[in-house]
Amino acid sequence: MTPDTVAGVDWAGGAWLAVVFEDDEPEPRLERDLEALWNDGVDRMLVDVPIGLPHDAETLAAREAVDSAARSAAERPSSVFPVPSRSACEAATDGANYETVNERNRADLDKGLSRQSYHIAPAVGEVDAFLREDEAARERILEAHPEVCFRGLNGSPLEHSKTGAPGVGERLGALDGHLDDPNAALGRVCRVLSEAQSDVAVAADPTVDDAVDALGLAAVARRPLDELRFLPEGADYRDGEGIPMRMAYWSAERLD
Repeated sequence: MTPDTVAGVDWAGGAWLAVVFEDDEPEPRLERDLEALWNDGVDRMLVDVPIGLPHDAETLAAREAVDSAARSAAERPSSVFPVPSRSACEAATDGANYETVNERNRADLDKGLSRQSYHIAPAVGEVDAFLREDEAARERILEAHPEVCFRGLNGSPLEHSKTGAPGVGERLGALDGHLDDPNAALGRVCRVLSEAQSDVAVAADPTVDDAVDALGLAAVARRPLDELRFLPEGADYRDGEGIPMRMAYWSAERLD
């Protein structure tokens, strides 16, 4: 077991939901910004948000190779959606409306932007701005996709959507052998969230599948760093700011 303090982090309706492990007990936290969590002593973090953003045709091709590898590994293509350009994320972070952000993305990448991508663009832009300022964090704050992580932990494809009870049960089963008691861990996360009284907690709206996703990412983050795998296997893609474009996961066998 790694002695590091690690976290799995998911965007949860206006705040970051982090499941932090310092020992064997999961500690859920809600934070307004990722930097606050990082500065509180987390050694490694897996985050369900795109890291490494395109700004032209070359970086778009690299970003699409990462996303294509994730779709193939997860075997759930619809769970991986197109990543906005850097300037589109910056505009969204500044509060621009969908039409403005969409046009910015089209100017950069010659393609439009889905509403789904628009709604997460401010969170993407926040993480990108932080990593551009903190080069050391780039090697320890890693992009990860929950469906890829659960596929690797499970050792076989998942059959059910994460939004239903069978899917939650299936993902808890995937955590067997990776956490001491996955059922109790999820129960603890949900109970602590139900009692949270901070302004951030009041503004946030975490769902059960947000909690399950964060728990799955945290389980992978607990693996020693040299045991993690990355998609695409063997690639070294970086965006225009030198930020790595890759997705971390763990599996007994490579998934690409």
